[in-house]
Amino acid sequence: MNLTHTCLECLYTQIHNFLHTLESSHSSTTYDEILSQTKAIINRLSLTIDRDSAEAGIALPPPKAAIAIYENLAKTLNDPDPYKNIKIHSIESAARILATANIPTSTISDCVKVAALGNVIDYGSQTHFSFESDFDFANLAFAHFDIEAFEQGLKNAKSLLYIADNAGENLFDLVLLRAIKKSYPQIESIYLVRGKPIINDITLSDLSHPLCAEIHTLCDVRSSHMASPGFIYADAPTDIQAMFDCADVIVAKGMGNYECLESHKRANLFLLFKVKCSVVAQYSGFELGKMVFLHNKGEEYA
Repeated sequence: MNLTHTCLECLYTQIHNFLHTLESSHSSTTYDEILSQTKAIINRLSLTIDRDSAEAGIALPPPKAAIAIYENLAKTLNDPDPYKNIKIHSIESAARILATANIPTSTISDCVKVAALGNVIDYGSQTHFSFESDFDFANLAFAHFDIEAFEQGLKNAKSLLYIADNAGENLFDLVLLRAIKKSYPQIESIYLVRGKPIINDITLSDLSHPLCAEIHTLCDVRSSHMASPGFIYADAPTDIQAMFDCADVIVAKGMGNYECLESHKRANLFLLFKVKCSVVAQYSGFELGKMVFLHNKGEEYA
């Protein structure tokens, strides 16, 4: 999926909204500087879109465009992980929701839906969410749900690569990973996280939180060694590419991973995400606001 001018507008809005969440530890001059720098980066990226369109080339996937913008944010704030406190709050809020909500987990299908619900957590999209009101399992709506193919894949699998997304969402992933381990103990699972902080995406450092301890007992937790908020195969180190190529089943969580991986048509690849922006809705054909569990094998889907 290719970067659009609407994606760039969204990236600018993300930075603008994030700056309003900060305490007054930085001057307004710093905020103005960040917004000015962000506009300059976006202008350069905009020229790339226009050039690639004119040449019928392949533009950047939207998550790759986010790297320069968020690296600039971190550099100007002199903070390598500006969303750290947000991520801690998300992990703790997710744990509270899962401990108190009456969520069914008796089947793999139920647990896939729980994992999808975790994708509501996102500080890098057009949509806003609330920990108080947006985790309603009973009214969870899917535009597409390829559970039969997934369960068939698990029956014959010895390895699972689970490409993670956001902090807090990882605890919802844990529900599914726990169920897979119970039903298919022969499967060895790898949980792949971002290589460095970007937005609220989960990293190895974030998984040192005590509430995240169980993931280390269920999975081999690895870093992708990439900075983008989405798995870009071409940018991955050779060992991570080999991990991707050799996995019997792959689950990629979140819209950023959809944007980067939808072009990879593979019989073992499943994309699990919420449609959070108009660009993805138009491109995919799935309704804005709905969940999607897509077997990305390359055939047409209803």
